[in-house]
Amino acid sequence: MTLYRKLSRNPKQFLTVTGMNLHQFQSLLPKFHQAFEQQEQKRKAVVVKTKAERKRRAGGGARFAHELADQLLMLLSYYRLYLTQEFLTLLFKHQNKSSVSRNISQMRPLFAAVLPTHQQARSKVLSLANKEQQRRRKRIGSVEEFKAAYPELTFIIDGVKQEKRQPKNKEKRKSDYAKKKSRHTRKQIVISTPAGIIVSQSPSVGGRAHDFKAFKADQSLQEVCRNFGAQRVQLYADSGFQGSEDLKLPLESRLMQRARRNHPLTRDEQKLNRLRSAIRIKVEHTLSRRKQYAIAASVYRNRDEDYDATMNVVSGLVNLRAFDRIFQRTGLAI
Repeated sequence: MTLYRKLSRNPKQFLTVTGMNLHQFQSLLPKFHQAFEQQEQKRKAVVVKTKAERKRRAGGGARFAHELADQLLMLLSYYRLYLTQEFLTLLFKHQNKSSVSRNISQMRPLFAAVLPTHQQARSKVLSLANKEQQRRRKRIGSVEEFKAAYPELTFIIDGVKQEKRQPKNKEKRKSDYAKKKSRHTRKQIVISTPAGIIVSQSPSVGGRAHDFKAFKADQSLQEVCRNFGAQRVQLYADSGFQGSEDLKLPLESRLMQRARRNHPLTRDEQKLNRLRSAIRIKVEHTLSRRKQYAIAASVYRNRDEDYDATMNVVSGLVNLRAFDRIFQRTGLAI
């Protein structure tokens, strides 16, 4: 009996091992099969080593030793528990860890294509916002009345660091060293909604970079903010993003006020900080859900080049759970 068949008999254990509900996995399995067939057609169209055009008819060669469900389960358990690949060879009965590593690399694009990663989630949120704006305009009759009657879209931005092993390269040891953590880390800037949907993640940088400098240097994040320019957008952030107003983005920044030497916060500023903290704390909840996957919380052992693709899949898993919570609470299928 395969591991998938064993775990499918116990939905609670399946969720613990994979970080995904069993009914979600089973409902997405046909899409995984479709994406896998498309990926295999592209892969078999050329010779693996030379990338030359394939002359032999596709279909020959050895078959996969495991069903697709077990191959998907291997990546999910790896991301959720971050087991060593040597242990996965025993768990899934592979010959060596190279086959495990190759299988994980092949399955990662499937998850990126099927799961609601931050790019797909952002387009869904934008589409729903445009439809809602058009619907409400018809009822109210003017943009001014719409702005007065309905609040803005709310997004929250924050930086997240993850410890990694010490690099061998001297320059990377310097750029990746975070003095605040006294560790070598990778950093990403994450934008999420209060409902826990990750709508953007920046390319990772060394932990030495400041949050605002990383945000300022990344044009993709600023482009995300400009995409929501037609909406009324509020962006909540901590005091580390002081200066974001100077970027002239089409949004209203709601930053935490910072006390300075000989300039303590006034009582009104303290009250304003408490109100903004009640909203900004929700991004911490989102990041904690991301860190429920051990590959995003433990010391990162893989290559830095794979970090963004890995966290892209993790964001899809987090968004999948967030969409499910929204559906259970409101009945709205996103």
